[in-house]
Amino acid sequence: MAVYKILENGVAVNRISASAEFMGKNYTPDQYELEPVAIVPEPTHKTEFSPEELLNSFTTDEAFLAVGSSNADVVKQVNVLKLKRDIIINKDDAGYQSAIDLLETEGVLTADRAADYRNGIPLV
Repeated sequence: MAVYKILENGVAVNRISASAEFMGKNYTPDQYELEPVAIVPEPTHKTEFSPEELLNSFTTDEAFLAVGSSNADVVKQVNVLKLKRDIIINKDDAGYQSAIDLLETEGVLTADRAADYRNGIPLV
């Protein structure tokens, strides 16, 4: 089954879902056209997530670097995520973006990983 535009004098007047066989039997080629199918790409990032999901998204190496950081602000960020509060973080939140900046500055995240996280939690 596909969606076809029914045409009258080249103008779409209706849309129907039908098989190619049905269209060929009931309409001349100038009376219809196949409607293009929109391809929706799969999401690459989760844009809203819980603190626990964010914490669990880091690699083991990244987590160890964060926990062992000499920067107290990095360690605070990790501890806040470990509280498992019932909140939702949006990737556009200024606090989230500044936390990613801090993790990059402190070497917890590489520049590529930080750029990836700025779009949300990578879905892999």
